[in-house]
Amino acid sequence: MTVDEITERCRWARTHNDGHPSEAWSTGEQLAVALVLRDKEHLSATGYTTEQAAERICDEAQLSAFALTGWLNDIRTALDSEHRS
Repeated sequence: MTVDEITERCRWARTHNDGHPSEAWSTGEQLAVALVLRDKEHLSATGYTTEQAAERICDEAQLSAFALTGWLNDIRTALDSEHRS
């Protein structure tokens, strides 16, 4: 799971699925996209809290909690700059 992969998944979610991850994706991908897009509804539907989702993504992407914050913010910044263009 890389920044580029999750950024692409976020783009797809915004364009094709009202900002929600696809249930066809792996749980990790769904959780990462939900965290980036702040989709608490999807997290709740998958049975994860924000904290539990963050822990799982840290484990899967081999990131510290501090690095995860930067990772999420980098993706959000990229998406926001595209959205403004």
